[in-house]
Amino acid sequence: MAKVRSRILQASSLHPKIETTIETESDRNTSCHLDVIYVLPPSIFVDPYQLKNLPSLGKVTVFGEHDLELPLEKIKEIRGSIVFLRQPVDTTFPLSLELPFHLRYQQPSLEKTSQPIIIQPPFAGWTCHSEHEAPWPPLADRYTLVPSLPFRATFTQLSHEDSPLTLSVPVGKMKDAFLVTTGSFCAVALCTLWIARSIFISIEKRKKTDAKGKRRKSE
Repeated sequence: MAKVRSRILQASSLHPKIETTIETESDRNTSCHLDVIYVLPPSIFVDPYQLKNLPSLGKVTVFGEHDLELPLEKIKEIRGSIVFLRQPVDTTFPLSLELPFHLRYQQPSLEKTSQPIIIQPPFAGWTCHSEHEAPWPPLADRYTLVPSLPFRATFTQLSHEDSPLTLSVPVGKMKDAFLVTTGSFCAVALCTLWIARSIFISIEKRKKTDAKGKRRKSE
């Protein structure tokens, strides 16, 4: 019986991963491809350039927010992102994939020291087409982030675990944020003063040098 299982690896590290194991019979029909789908909340994201350098994941397609620099409160796409990993036709089973992802900086809190993040369980299935190859599964009716396909395709989903994946992310304290902001302002102000002082000293030295040169010429 086909089964898709997932778990989070290195959950407390800076570089967590989602490990997905798929047990099923291979479909040798060349008009069908196995797609593994990850629906990610806005609190986490993947780096498409990193994933494309990991050939073991298959062909990668990402829709949604994947800006690497934005904190959680600054992102515009509140629906998060969706990742498709298309596997080669000659894939053998059981199949194991490790999807690396990254955590966004959470909003500082007065009370919390950590924030739980819930991830929908990844799922997989066979995407089949009749004439034109579908670049991703026909899931536009289920997820608004996914563009519609201009031609007909079908998606047969494999059974998968329903339990969501969870991890805990550290959250900064509001008072710490104030201290960081104040410290940053003071550091910038001191650097500005130091630069201004250095420029002033340099100008004064130049004036003295020019004055000495004029006196020597007059003598």
